[in-house]
Amino acid sequence: MKDGVLEIGGLPVTQITGEYGTPLYIYDGGMVEERYKRLREVLPSFEVFYSMKANPSLALIGLLRELGAGSEIASGGELFLAKEVGYDPLDIVFAGPGKSDSELEDAIMSGIFAINVESMRELERVAHLARLVGIPARVALRVNTAKGLTKTGGGSAGPLHERMAGGPSKFGIDEEKLERLAASWDKRTIEIVGIHVYTASQILHIDEIVENARRTASVARRVEEVTGAPVAAIDFGGGFGVPHYEDENPLDMVELGARIEEIFESFSKRGDTRLIVELGRYLVSECGIFVTRVLELKESRGDRFVITDGGINQFVRPALMKVNHEARVVNKLDSPAETTAKAGGPLCTPIDITSSEIRVPDDIALDDLVGIFNAGAYGYSMSPQLFLSHPTPGEVLVLDGKIIQARKRGRFKDLLLNQEPLPGSF
Repeated sequence: MKDGVLEIGGLPVTQITGEYGTPLYIYDGGMVEERYKRLREVLPSFEVFYSMKANPSLALIGLLRELGAGSEIASGGELFLAKEVGYDPLDIVFAGPGKSDSELEDAIMSGIFAINVESMRELERVAHLARLVGIPARVALRVNTAKGLTKTGGGSAGPLHERMAGGPSKFGIDEEKLERLAASWDKRTIEIVGIHVYTASQILHIDEIVENARRTASVARRVEEVTGAPVAAIDFGGGFGVPHYEDENPLDMVELGARIEEIFESFSKRGDTRLIVELGRYLVSECGIFVTRVLELKESRGDRFVITDGGINQFVRPALMKVNHEARVVNKLDSPAETTAKAGGPLCTPIDITSSEIRVPDDIALDDLVGIFNAGAYGYSMSPQLFLSHPTPGEVLVLDGKIIQARKRGRFKDLLLNQEPLPGSF
């Protein structure tokens, strides 16, 4: 911060928005680099794979590829993007409970390291497609463990919506069904290269993550018994969280890394087992801020409102996921801020509230900048940007003191893309 103005990557936010306008997503590339390098330090036996679903911006994907990260994708579109930025196919794994035949065929023909199959039926489908194209397929078995996350209370993890294993789930093969593998496994066309376990997202309790790691190691040993061969890869979906609330603390990565390394030591000592930790939110969430400009200030029956040029159509998480994102007037950080208000966008709906409680300075004025933090993950791509036909926001990456335009701001004529008018109407 300098003169009360937030700095991102060493540059004042007023300079960045002055050049690229608002609403604008700004990503701090240096913070992404620090996160990635820290992970490699505390988990030296593991490869870090970036979960592209968190933020598929080409600039961020490319930065992480250059740093050495692999790519965990969840759609054919994400496979296209991974190839577009030059990922080695052997550094790509493909998860997701509803892959189409065309997506599976593309993954097989692209030669990716593993398709993480989510059911015995999907295993049979992959085998069938591999026979049709004449290329053997590598798969990892995604397993829905018998037990899962236990601390599923409130906070930024939400009640249960981030949980993906340990109960009925559309994700993965139920652990107790692994014995049926022999009936679905066509060894002529399918190579089982490993396992994939992803229990939950946004976990801030070290003990929970460690228990997930123990379950993953146990599943790996069981799969080795069933297949009669050592697993070549273990994909441990970490689910590492980032704090959103004042009573939440960041993970102690030194302790966490040491405990996870100990659990997988017997596998890492083999020298030929690929250990993978897949992370999205942890790598990019805190690097991002969504910046909007104040259009209107008003008071209504005792409540104050700050209305900005960007709303939930461009950053939907606060409304959709019921997650608190810290919000500040980022060009007046040193001004006294004793008053609270609701911040929202220009949309003609009462649910357009991006912050239910933002502290605003006494001298807040039109054209001030409201920044919503923790916006680097599940921001741009998760939001319903066609809602009410506003142009899409821009994205920039600040790296090494330079501003890189990651995505141009949308234009009204973009709304016509792929649409056809009523014949004869104009």
